Amino acid sequence: MQLSAEHVSLYFPIPLGRDWQREQHASGRLGGRPFEYRGRPCIRALDDVSLSLRQGARLGVIGHNGSGKSTLLRTLAGLYAPHQGKVHATAPVSGIFNMSIGFRQEATGYRNIVLKGLIAGKSRREIDAAVPAIAEFTELGPYLDLPLSTYSQGMALRLAFAITTTFTHDILVMDEWIGAGDAQFQERVVARMNSVFEAAHICVLASHNKMLLQRLTDQCLWMQDGRVRMHGATSEVLQIHDEEVKQIKRRAEAASLPDRLPLPDGYPVIRVSPPARSGSVAVELAWELEEFNVGRIRLAVYNPANQQEQLMCTAPARGSRRTGEWVRPGFEFRIYDDRDGAPLGQVTIDAADLAPKR
Repeated sequence: MQLSAEHVSLYFPIPLGRDWQREQHASGRLGGRPFEYRGRPCIRALDDVSLSLRQGARLGVIGHNGSGKSTLLRTLAGLYAPHQGKVHATAPVSGIFNMSIGFRQEATGYRNIVLKGLIAGKSRREIDAAVPAIAEFTELGPYLDLPLSTYSQGMALRLAFAITTTFTHDILVMDEWIGAGDAQFQERVVARMNSVFEAAHICVLASHNKMLLQRLTDQCLWMQDGRVRMHGATSEVLQIHDEEVKQIKRRAEAASLPDRLPLPDGYPVIRVSPPARSGSVAVELAWELEEFNVGRIRLAVYNPANQQEQLMCTAPARGSRRTGEWVRPGFEFRIYDDRDGAPLGQVTIDAADLAPKR
């Protein structure tokens, strides 16, 4: 069993107005710069994407909205034909993208089970055999005899999910609707998806739910602007992705702050309070830097014995932190501006600082 994409590129036409193009690109809603393809302005939804999945593959796909996740899944499922490259599958590819497709609001729950099954290419015998399991999972009971128009959104979600995950698939690709529903239903979703994944030979799941990806996939594809940013073990890709997201958030927060003001000579950047009880050497460090337009700080400790500095924490510009029993005379605590790493001040611990209060 194999599913592969070889140098796949896919283009979407965009409106002709250059003002619209500039506006959308500046807002980040376009995943790349517009270009002309056969005389029409287009955007690269997928740009030279390659991957190869074999029997047993469990692939997660991540990326911000507009990165190409959904487009890639639809291309793998054969809904989109690439303009360049090719997709190859040794078995039919089943796609679960929008669970509401095929539902009729005036039809009963039971009738919608039949309609969705027929759309999925199942025989009436296969559908009838699956009805009891679907009804049991939804826990909708007599509501299955009522029109879908009488259902709440959560009830319709349960029915749609139960139907779309009941039938087995050789190669299965799923979009990120999986994150919907309350916490109790999510646990049942994960349990159900485990069985669906076990039954399928190859699975691809796009989701913003990192916990779900860690539980269900062993490799991950990070999409960015229609290209593959990274492909590797799920835990490694998610860690690097999260670190970058945090850095981007910090830079955005820093850019919104006014310029840092200079600290007055002799200003006590770090105040040291002695141990609170006899026999302890732990001290409390406190700082107040908000008035100098500092957003967040980094607190580090320098050990003169080994000449090494270690980050203790990042924190708001006004705060405090109690040290452990490991602190010793000569240790130096340093504060840096988290915005640009500039040193703001330090204090060196002496024996008097470690004497407990009386």
